[in-house]
Amino acid sequence: MFVLIAHGSRDERWRKSLENLAASLETRSPSHSVALAFMQFEGPTLPQVIERGVTQGVTDFQLLPLFMASAGHVDKDIRPLVEELSTRFPDARMELLTPIGEDLLFRGLIQTIVNNVPTRGRS
Repeated sequence: MFVLIAHGSRDERWRKSLENLAASLETRSPSHSVALAFMQFEGPTLPQVIERGVTQGVTDFQLLPLFMASAGHVDKDIRPLVEELSTRFPDARMELLTPIGEDLLFRGLIQTIVNNVPTRGRS
């Protein structure tokens, strides 16, 4: 199971955009189930997603933090939580992936966007 881990927001538009992303990923990669987990304000939380997955027989989890850097939530909250969940569910393999903002593919995407924005004169 591929789990997108996001901060969370009280704004329904924010959540809807992530739900659309997860649905699109699952449609384009039918061999992967995709779930969302939130750190604050709403659920499901990462422990709830992992527990539900384990109950359904999932043994492999790839966890993608939708954060710009490892600092903050990733190092202080997510990494220790993954260690705790690995102890709680010893038969489940949890791979914490590089935060999206530090991934070279993301940097390449940003560069592509920058390269394709028309310039309006330079100062």
